[in-house]
Amino acid sequence: MNIAVIGAGNRARKYLSCIPGEVHVLYIVEPEPLRLSSAAAMCGVPSSGCFTSIEEFFSAPRDIEAVIVATPDQLHVPVALEAVRHGYHVLLEKPVAQTLQEYMTLLEASLSRGVQVGVCLEMRFHPYFQRIKEIVSGGMLGDIVEIDHTEHIGPDRMAHTFVRGLWSRVEDAGPIFLSKCCHDADFLMWLSGGSVVSAHSTGVIRKFRTDRAPYGATARCTDCPVSDCPYSAVKLYMERREWIDGFDVPPGSTFEEVIDSELAHGRYGRCVYRCDNNVYDTQDVEAVLSTEVRLNMHLEGTSMQEGRTTVIRGTKATLEADGGRIVVPGLIREDYSHLGGLPLHAGADRALVEDFFAAISSRREPLATLSSALEGHKLCFATV
Repeated sequence: MNIAVIGAGNRARKYLSCIPGEVHVLYIVEPEPLRLSSAAAMCGVPSSGCFTSIEEFFSAPRDIEAVIVATPDQLHVPVALEAVRHGYHVLLEKPVAQTLQEYMTLLEASLSRGVQVGVCLEMRFHPYFQRIKEIVSGGMLGDIVEIDHTEHIGPDRMAHTFVRGLWSRVEDAGPIFLSKCCHDADFLMWLSGGSVVSAHSTGVIRKFRTDRAPYGATARCTDCPVSDCPYSAVKLYMERREWIDGFDVPPGSTFEEVIDSELAHGRYGRCVYRCDNNVYDTQDVEAVLSTEVRLNMHLEGTSMQEGRTTVIRGTKATLEADGGRIVVPGLIREDYSHLGGLPLHAGADRALVEDFFAAISSRREPLATLSSALEGHKLCFATV
């Protein structure tokens, strides 16, 4: 099977590392030259198969069956829609769309054209979350009455992505609940079934604002005297060398030089209390489903904790899942915490990529389709 990849950032590179042997990347589309050349080298794509313009790529028929779309979020629907109109199957990064209208336009186009659009919802493929789904579906808990779910974003991810980074402003990347919690919403709807009857949301920027800055904090971390700040960019990028996969190194430069320049002049060297972020760092969502299940979701970006905590209350028993551990008192006590440090979301990324291409080859639906992911996205849209 021949495919194209549109968007060659971090997520695309993860998916490219999971491509099955029978799938061949013929084209890469990416406006950033360094990322384009890196992805092309990774996949063995010649210069004739490299494009910096999406419009140029779609200007002529291509000998492919599918495309992976991993562009910035606001381009997901326009690019996927163009691929669908050309008759290509699409593996689409989440979130699918910025609005319900956009989502439905893509869904209707894919059904009309008869092509599959798979959605990169890795929680459906993760062994830990699959086990929770298995327990719920098996009836051990009885009928589900209520689910409490908290996503702790963690200090590094929050600072890098949602305060300093490309998802820090609603105008650029949409609201944080959609960009960060769409897979959580999908997981909960996948668990409980039904559709959203009503939803209410409240959010606030509680921590990452100027009036919360420690005394003496400067505009950039390089000259900041606050030595114990957990959000220090110098410690994160220079000392710990974490969250640096997105830093491109031009020919003739070193990683050290790139990090030094970013810390001194780039967006990632800024004090987290003095950025231009406007997405929430704390948000609560309450929803009632057509199945009479009550959902309580909490996005927490201000604490030092990272991970997800889920409590599912049923008519027979209650399941508690936290930090990779699953407990149903008196019935189950299982530990999946060892999966936390494994690459590719403990193999979930590989599983979703393999499932998509196997589905195309065997003419079946992927596990995560536009139709099946609709209710989770509707929950997100209802929180805006």
